[in-house]
Amino acid sequence: MYQLSLSTLEAGPFKRILKKWKLFRFNRMIRKNWPVYHRLGPRFEFVSEDLLKLKVRFPFNNKTKGYNGLHFGGAIYAFVDPLYVYSISENLGSEYLVLDTNAEIDFLKASNQDLIVEIEVSPEDIKSIQEECRAKRKTIRIYSIEVFDPDGQKIAIVKKTIYIRKLNPSFPITSKL
Repeated sequence: MYQLSLSTLEAGPFKRILKKWKLFRFNRMIRKNWPVYHRLGPRFEFVSEDLLKLKVRFPFNNKTKGYNGLHFGGAIYAFVDPLYVYSISENLGSEYLVLDTNAEIDFLKASNQDLIVEIEVSPEDIKSIQEECRAKRKTIRIYSIEVFDPDGQKIAIVKKTIYIRKLNPSFPITSKL
């Protein structure tokens, strides 16, 4: 008889199923805590164990369609808005405050297909943020996000300015996720 345990699932033939189940649970948790993601329907297709690399698909449907029958620009922005803040704040922990301070989006091409975004924050970047915050208590980072369609054509470029500050130990912020 085949006995199931977590180690069996992670090492045996069920590894692919377990990976899909973890991704499903992650998508469900994100939709529950971010109303915009619940309404618009983006799906995380890949999430690294350390949350430093994310791949998200944004569907083209009636909820994301604009007046001209193409993707609505505000929906595209809402789709990419929380990705870097989420990835960085989850890696830094509750003793850091991570906020968006500025964003700009350049629309390069109109699209009526699903959109795909991949972001990656390097572990070295997380370490340098921690070192800068130790020295100056705060830092500002600028990240660029490229939005593609399934054919690989670039649809938009989003530039985000992220403010990161080390909190006083007496005022930690607990994550709601």
